[in-house]
Amino acid sequence: MLWESGGLRGCKFYSTIYHIHTKMQHHSQRGGIVLNIAICDDETVFCHLLQDKVTQILTKRQEQFTLQTYTNTADLQQANQTFDIIFLDIQMPVQNGLEFAKALRLQGNESAIVFISAFSAYVFDVFSLHAEDFLCKPIDDGKLYAVLDRMIAKKKAEDKKCLFIQTNQWCKSIKLQSICYCEVINRIMYVHTTKEVFQYYGKITDLGKQLDARFYQCHRSYFVNLDFVVAYTNGCRITIDMLQNKNKKTEFL
Repeated sequence: MLWESGGLRGCKFYSTIYHIHTKMQHHSQRGGIVLNIAICDDETVFCHLLQDKVTQILTKRQEQFTLQTYTNTADLQQANQTFDIIFLDIQMPVQNGLEFAKALRLQGNESAIVFISAFSAYVFDVFSLHAEDFLCKPIDDGKLYAVLDRMIAKKKAEDKKCLFIQTNQWCKSIKLQSICYCEVINRIMYVHTTKEVFQYYGKITDLGKQLDARFYQCHRSYFVNLDFVVAYTNGCRITIDMLQNKNKKTEFL
């Protein structure tokens, strides 16, 4: 990660977005939605069983997905991936699922967490962590299908969200999921997407009203789509206002 600063009052930090072009290509090549799923349970047999169940459901529905399995939270954390759904066991050695989920939320991670446990009493402990659902072992196929169906619907709804741009010469609707970042230079807006860059006269405040929670305003002149951020070294340089973003700087570090 690269951080630079100068002076005291009004100084700026700079972070860079690494592999942004690689992720641009990945998004532009795939069609439709892709559900990214993680399963974390210290019982290897159960991991494989749940993996098979999820694979069967999504394959039968002809959905695109990725699925990774982990037997401890440390490996899941080190994977450094963004998941749409995390099936998370509660009772695990070293760090249990509740502790791990709390750490994720403190980091700003908004992945949908589906807690899994053999003990139904834990259902009362997951509400404060904004859990997507709670499934008891053994996993009921109908309830698992309902969870996946709900997440697919949410993902498709996100896929339809658009930024609408209108000028005197043209108008354009751009899917939010295709936007990597937006910047304003001398009153000209630049919307960087996975395929091209759109530019027009506008205000960053007006643009921000059309964006959703996946976009972070790291500086008054930028909005960055966090779905495209995988590291902070080399690549594109984005200015971050230190005075307004002390907490975010700490999270990034």
